[in-house]
Amino acid sequence: MKKLIPLLFLAGCTLGPDHQTPEVCLPSYYEETPCDTEPVDLAIWWHQFDDQLLNELVEEALACNYDLQIALHKIEEIRALYKIDRSELYPQIQGNMVAIRDRRSENLGSGIVEATQSPTEIFPTDFTGPLTQYFFQVGFDASWEIDIFGKNRRKTQAAYHDFEVSQENALDVQITLVSDVARSYVDIRSFQQQIQAKKEQIERQADLLELACSRYAAGLTSYLDVTQAKALLDAQKATLPPLQEELKVTIHGLAILLGKAPENFCIDEGCIPMAAGLIPSDLPSDLLLRRPDIRGAEREIAAATARIGQAKAELFPTFSLLGSFGTQANVLDKVFVWPSRFWSIGPSMIWNLFTGGRLLAQIEVTNERQKQAILTYEKSINDALKDVEDRLVGYFKEEERLIALEEQLCTISLSRDLTYDQYLAGLISLDSVLDTERNLYLTQKDMIESQGTVMLQLIRLYKALGGGWECFASQ
Repeated sequence: MKKLIPLLFLAGCTLGPDHQTPEVCLPSYYEETPCDTEPVDLAIWWHQFDDQLLNELVEEALACNYDLQIALHKIEEIRALYKIDRSELYPQIQGNMVAIRDRRSENLGSGIVEATQSPTEIFPTDFTGPLTQYFFQVGFDASWEIDIFGKNRRKTQAAYHDFEVSQENALDVQITLVSDVARSYVDIRSFQQQIQAKKEQIERQADLLELACSRYAAGLTSYLDVTQAKALLDAQKATLPPLQEELKVTIHGLAILLGKAPENFCIDEGCIPMAAGLIPSDLPSDLLLRRPDIRGAEREIAAATARIGQAKAELFPTFSLLGSFGTQANVLDKVFVWPSRFWSIGPSMIWNLFTGGRLLAQIEVTNERQKQAILTYEKSINDALKDVEDRLVGYFKEEERLIALEEQLCTISLSRDLTYDQYLAGLISLDSVLDTERNLYLTQKDMIESQGTVMLQLIRLYKALGGGWECFASQ
């Protein structure tokens, strides 16, 4: 036992490199960020839309979405796997109990037995005992692998970093979920507004058709005006079902995000929620702390680094301390008495002296995987920066487009009223009125779509910045 003590002191030796987060060069500011940025609570960014129904949908999705629930259970699975690996750092003790009733053959012999010899002459009874015997044993076995070179510690570190990666993956799922719910809700409102605008246009077209019919009946116009008005009305009616289909499909998708069956799930009509459009004053370096995909990639490096030490430790011998203790007897009454005890204790060593290059190849594998993890980490940062810049430019340019469309709509609305009055006065043909009506609807449709796109770009921006996980991660 005294000879084992120096080995225990060597247990602090751990092979392999220690993890260090790679240094990356980040810009000091976003190219598209305006000067008047304001602080925004990214933890609950959807509250900026000031829509109670949207808030309720997000909360319900966080509680009931299947993908998020699967990700949370995945965390518990990885946590249990970590506990399994960590258990190898401690002694392993197994209890055992044996009870055997055994009958020996009467015809045991050396192979050449004279006919005059009886079994008791070959094996005397006092030597072999009775033909039927009993054996009882109660005890335990213990083993402890002394982790001198840190193989099990590195393995445990890697398992813990895998657990951290699973946490980040779940947070990434949550960010995507919140974003998808908000985007689906905005799409639903946008389709509802487009359908409402389409119905209003159909009503106006019906009024024009009625007007054309009355003017034709009065002999003021030809039947060509009636046919043109009727054709345009039929064309507008034909474009309504596809919009209604898109609305239903989007509502069904939102139901799935909420963990509900699409049947009997509906969203009452409403306006597109308009947020204040506050742009966070976050710096590009904040992405390293906020985005779970980047943090998860960094934890992947830590796990890959730990596995290098685990692989290197395989080159060295493994020392274990083995022992057993228990009692044995052939009579049940004597099993639990002190003279029936037995025990053994001693060290063991296993050393892979020749494996045909397998261990060196395994080290090479772990090194290459670490390099891949580092490159993946750097790539995820660049992708995140691109994502934010794309969302910023998309939001600002769509805002400019929306302002132009609003001004265009006012102009065309005025033009439509003027052409309608001129048609009533007989100064112009119906073609001009129909063209103006068509342009009015197209501009109105583009404006509604742009309103939704501005909000979708803002939602994508908040997602790209990594907002939306703190409110749930703290639970």
